[in-house]
Amino acid sequence: MKYIALIIDELRKRVTEGLRVTREDSSIKPVELIDEASSKQIEVLDEPVVKQVEVKPAGVRGEIFALDSSSRVIETPYVFIGVGAGSVYSRLTGRSIDAPHASSILGLEEPLCKHMVVIPEVELEQDYLNNVKLIPGVLTCNPKGALYTSKYNKHIALVELRLMIESCLMKLFQGSNYAAPGTVLMVDGPLIHPFHIPAEASFTWSRDKVKSYSEALEYLNSERVSIVRDLLARKVLTIGIVKRLVKSYYLSSVDPAGLSVGRINDEAYVSTLLLRLNTAIEKPLIIGPIRVKHETLSASKLMWYIITPRRLCPLTSSMGNYVVYRVEVLENSSINEDEVLGHVFYDSIYTGSLLPLSLLVVDKRVKKITSSIVTYLLYMTGLTEESTSQYISVL
Repeated sequence: MKYIALIIDELRKRVTEGLRVTREDSSIKPVELIDEASSKQIEVLDEPVVKQVEVKPAGVRGEIFALDSSSRVIETPYVFIGVGAGSVYSRLTGRSIDAPHASSILGLEEPLCKHMVVIPEVELEQDYLNNVKLIPGVLTCNPKGALYTSKYNKHIALVELRLMIESCLMKLFQGSNYAAPGTVLMVDGPLIHPFHIPAEASFTWSRDKVKSYSEALEYLNSERVSIVRDLLARKVLTIGIVKRLVKSYYLSSVDPAGLSVGRINDEAYVSTLLLRLNTAIEKPLIIGPIRVKHETLSASKLMWYIITPRRLCPLTSSMGNYVVYRVEVLENSSINEDEVLGHVFYDSIYTGSLLPLSLLVVDKRVKKITSSIVTYLLYMTGLTEESTSQYISVL
């Protein structure tokens, strides 16, 4: 961290001496990546598609680990710093892999994973930029080698940062003795991250820039799929839990409930389904299984939408009385619905939680890590809290 503090101090001095600031406001424009597929890529695998689940006592399950990442930002007119952190954590045993861990934050050890993006927003000579690249734990280019410059979209850079941290942690988990046969790894978010850039966003960018962003995200997804397959070969099941469905458009593409509502997001589709049912649901409802083919990645994923009432006796069928999330796994001959949903329900409904409890725990853990890093950096650099911000991600 001391090297980051020295860079900030040096840039601050150079700006006061007249160094030209190259920051572009267009680079901080929010980009919400779309999670979608054509109707040819999606198919329903079983009937009935919409069904209720009987809640039964859960048997003993393998150890469940949860993976999540978080990012915060320190932003000044002359430098952008994205601070990331991630963790693989078991709430039952307390075993964990954190990136970065406490020793590396204090500079006592090399970080396990690169966890920071540093983008100078001023004109600098190449030698100075090369020195930034040598700082342990710092990313200065995307996975395909494109440099992070003032023109690079900051929201895309933070998505790439979190995905790279998660891939790094998954590799470390795979190589550890934690990944024993029968273990479950729950990932907070989709297993294949959305990489469709909305048309309205691409209008403001050149074709080469859009291609650069898409190729980087596709590369990260390819790496992620490869790791999940390796874990599955070791009989470690990896499950993605998607809690935000606002930018997801799978259900309206295949219309499993026959609602005929046109193209709407998954959250709106489920809300319409609940209104059409016109009755309170006392037991969890499942939509699925649904298969989505990702031809560019030579992979398919299986998905289930879980609709859980917030109360034992819900009063109405409105969306506010239910918790909705998506469960997804990579398709494999050894995976079956009962096994996947059994693990999810064991960590949620059977423990008295509406969402998988392991994900809620690890979510708080990574946010505390990123918050502590930012606080430490502010102390080291003398910057104020007004220079920090949190870039909101929809997925």
